[in-house]
Amino acid sequence: MVKNLQKYEVIEDSMQKTLQSYADIRNQKVYYEISGNPNGDWLVLIHGISGSTRCWKNQMEDFNEYFRVLNVDLAGHGNSTALEDYQKYDVSVMANYLRLLMDELEIEKAHICGLSLGTIIQQYFCELFPERIISCIFASPICKTNYLTKFVNSFADRVFLKFFSTNTYLKMMGHMMLPGKAHEKSRKFFLNETLKISSSEFRKWWKVVVRGDHYKCLGKYDIPSLIVVGNKDFCFYDDSLELKEKFINSEFKIIKGAGHVFIFQKAKEFNQMVIDYINSLEVATAEEGKEKKTIAA
Repeated sequence: MVKNLQKYEVIEDSMQKTLQSYADIRNQKVYYEISGNPNGDWLVLIHGISGSTRCWKNQMEDFNEYFRVLNVDLAGHGNSTALEDYQKYDVSVMANYLRLLMDELEIEKAHICGLSLGTIIQQYFCELFPERIISCIFASPICKTNYLTKFVNSFADRVFLKFFSTNTYLKMMGHMMLPGKAHEKSRKFFLNETLKISSSEFRKWWKVVVRGDHYKCLGKYDIPSLIVVGNKDFCFYDDSLELKEKFINSEFKIIKGAGHVFIFQKAKEFNQMVIDYINSLEVATAEEGKEKKTIAA
């Protein structure tokens, strides 16, 4: 299903059976990886702010067994180049980039799984290209700014970054989203990944998160969806409840003892939720097909 890959920089990792490559999307170099079961449905992964394809390292072994996985670095993250100065940092732009990449790879439809910032892009993808979606998995979704994120953004702009380094600011955010000893490993990984992108790039994407009320921009959808949230996500837990109102054909799952970035600390539990959910859709589709054949006969 992958076409014309020879024109890109291709690295074959025989041990992991992962294709690592680049696509030229409107003069931007977009890095992606393809792995997994060639007979499975496509599953597209969209990481969060300051993340990369590496964020999903605890998911890949399980997901690869069942799905054909497309793992993408967003603009300015990982191995993808940043957008040019004249290009607007906007989630609808990134949703279109994802659609163009799927076109390039001849992926007609896919399950879309986003984390945090990735879920905002995912929501706009639903608005713009619903015909390309089999189902959605929203991990720690963000719908709109709240008092906490507005305060953090305003405080950072006006006070914190004038007196302290960006690194100190990011450590503060890490403790806010992943508090306490229970989240220590996840917090460390988050900070290590965050420091790999420039502070200006981080600020551009953070403003995308807090810029406006994405919730009001969206309609209601009948797309099969799984919404997963940690009960210790102090920043965006309520967003998950509001998203459920928009996606009327959705299931809602809570991971106990988990914060915003539970794909690290509760990886196995999350992975199983995703696998079980997608498999349940396939079973339901198969049963529906049998019923139609019986009626026709």
